Amino acid sequence: MAYGVNAPFGLRPLSSIDGGSWTEKTNEYFIYADAAGTTTYETSIFNGDPVVFNPINAQAGTIARYLPNYADGTPSTFSDLPIVGVFQSCEYTNTTGNLVLSPYWPASTQVQAGSKIKAYVLDDPSTIFDVQVSTSINANGDAFVSNPVFPNTNATADLNGSFGSNFALNIGGGTNFNTVQVGGVANIYANNPADGNTRTGQSGFYLDVQTNTGGDVTHDYNKTTATLPLKAIGFTLNPKNKPRLANQTMETTPFLNVRVLINNHYYKAGTVGTTLA
Repeated sequence: MAYGVNAPFGLRPLSSIDGGSWTEKTNEYFIYADAAGTTTYETSIFNGDPVVFNPINAQAGTIARYLPNYADGTPSTFSDLPIVGVFQSCEYTNTTGNLVLSPYWPASTQVQAGSKIKAYVLDDPSTIFDVQVSTSINANGDAFVSNPVFPNTNATADLNGSFGSNFALNIGGGTNFNTVQVGGVANIYANNPADGNTRTGQSGFYLDVQTNTGGDVTHDYNKTTATLPLKAIGFTLNPKNKPRLANQTMETTPFLNVRVLINNHYYKAGTVGTTLA
């Protein structure tokens, strides 16, 4: 697990808002395959990816990867499809009749005719997740146009005014981070991954603190909107999740992790966020 390094990993379960464990709260869903097994869901789904019920009529009743569907505007908007849960793994029978257990669904993989593609999804709306903070805004020269830090808009330095606000999920975007100098140290930040990792099966989603319209122009989104997918509740409680440099704080350190709930959940209506962020 990377803290303070640009290495998003999707949504990793930590605990439950009711004080219990998140374990044993996965359920079985299905990924689309036609009767012949030759046409299957065409987008890869990685461990830690948010999933929704497929909006395509021909594939209704199966799950699909949540796609941010970013739309520029003032404020910016994102997909308002409710999230069913977070993808954990899948199993399917390949064309030679062998059962395959996989941490991710490889897009458009052919399967045995008449067989089902089973997906295991953590779908409990009370689950608290660990997620990394980043931004889709590109870095410009030797400074972040908009720091990928969790914003503290409360006037009191030791209070984190953005907790309780709603945030977007995103993947990709955010380039030139490796040109940034922080504390006189250059090239210490990797760029956002464009997708999940097909070697490990791990997601590349992150909490997006701000969005851009191109040319490093910011159109921020309204963090009170009830249909935004995440609600931040605190920094992740891990001794490694801390400032890297002596002059940094939790609010000024890029790429730290925060704890979130899925706000716009299929099994629980979203709530508005606080107004400070």
